[in-house]
Amino acid sequence: MHETLAYLPGAPARTMVTATAGETVVAVFAELDQRSTDRLRDVLSEEIALGPPALVVDVSGLTFCSVSGLEVLIEAARGAELAGIAFVVVAAQRAVLRPLRLLGLDRALRVVERLADAVEAGAAPRTLSAEVG
Repeated sequence: MHETLAYLPGAPARTMVTATAGETVVAVFAELDQRSTDRLRDVLSEEIALGPPALVVDVSGLTFCSVSGLEVLIEAARGAELAGIAFVVVAAQRAVLRPLRLLGLDRALRVVERLADAVEAGAAPRTLSAEVG
């Protein structure tokens, strides 16, 4: 029941982190607004500090993304670049793509439409997943 409530309109964003030898995927679901941007910022900072070869932020599960949520993505992309980590955003829905395009952030971020496009083909099969936040 708790998972069902997480996807109701107005529910704050939830994150799921999955790590392999080749990349870390941070999937974000529900609504990314002021209530949840600080937590996402913390999660992304922690993952950057761990130094994976690639950090993929999958926001395809978002129904809303505020400007503060977009700022978190830009900050994380800069932090990843400074750390030498490839950074990719997965987004295919209007809730994220439209503001990215309107603000020109799709030129500053590497954005792909499918998770499969972001994940390297040779990633190790062993994974570790955990829900955070």
